[in-house]
Amino acid sequence: MRKLSGCLVVLLGLCGPASAGSIGGTPITVSCGTTVKVDDNNAFQTLTLDSTDPILSTTCAIDGITIKNLGPGRNDRGFLVDCGGNQAKPIKGSGKGTGIELLGPNLMVFNCSVSGFANGITVTGDGSDIEDNQVANSTGDGFVVNDPIFFRNPNIIGSNFTGNQAVNNHGWGFNLKGSLMNVGTGNVFNNFASGNTLGGFLVKGEGVSMSGNEAVANAGPGFFVTSTNCCSGSLGQFFTSALAVGNSGPGIVYTARNDGSNCVGSVDPACTGGTFFPLGFDTSAGAISASGNGTTCPTGSLSFIPGVCPITKGRLCSDNILGRC
Repeated sequence: MRKLSGCLVVLLGLCGPASAGSIGGTPITVSCGTTVKVDDNNAFQTLTLDSTDPILSTTCAIDGITIKNLGPGRNDRGFLVDCGGNQAKPIKGSGKGTGIELLGPNLMVFNCSVSGFANGITVTGDGSDIEDNQVANSTGDGFVVNDPIFFRNPNIIGSNFTGNQAVNNHGWGFNLKGSLMNVGTGNVFNNFASGNTLGGFLVKGEGVSMSGNEAVANAGPGFFVTSTNCCSGSLGQFFTSALAVGNSGPGIVYTARNDGSNCVGSVDPACTGGTFFPLGFDTSAGAISASGNGTTCPTGSLSFIPGVCPITKGRLCSDNILGRC
């Protein structure tokens, strides 16, 4: 990799003390405000933090680490940030900026602990992979994911979001928007939200699979999940194995369309004598565990268990619409 005056060309703001971390084995120093521009020279490499990196021993005035995969060829590149499990020395902020920001497709962050920024870890782009990270004490949301790719785009990859923890953030613990997201159990932890002011999980998108997530003692809802398209079921939308305990708002508010696939109380295809629940919502015994949550559900919620509010949005999806999914 080409160097200039002792500093990596692909990095901004890294000149200074002796190197500690590395990109693809090349030593660099990671400080507050570090920006990595992904190009063909460093594509699919890993920024690995070391315990001696300056960013782990100071409080960042604004931003921590920014990764940019932009411009021509971006869909053919990727990049990973791996903090190596820095819980004892989190990347700390002063209530402003972003702890770790990923801009562009195919970007990943593993094993990072971030505390005290405006937002902890933010992602804008398709194909992201966010695993086994911890965010605490943000003045806004803990984790923010915005995948702008429309679900009908044939090139959509979707995002993987597993094993992350959001604690004591002043917004939502997790604010996730995108389609074809996998939001669930990781290698070490479940996704876990606790003590967040606005709520645990705010999730909006189509074809989102959610399993093994936990929301405990948040000041708003534990989960607020919204899907608006009849085709979400065919894209793999489901919500199961959720735990919601002691949230001030409802434990779970889940809104989705009625595609005719989720009838409870009847074996008739028209669900005669039964009730159509929103697509993807698991009504089987033990799939949803909820206790001690607020019990006031939004208008239009179906009767389920206390503090759990499934909502069927709109009319029954027509065969004509479902046939075009």
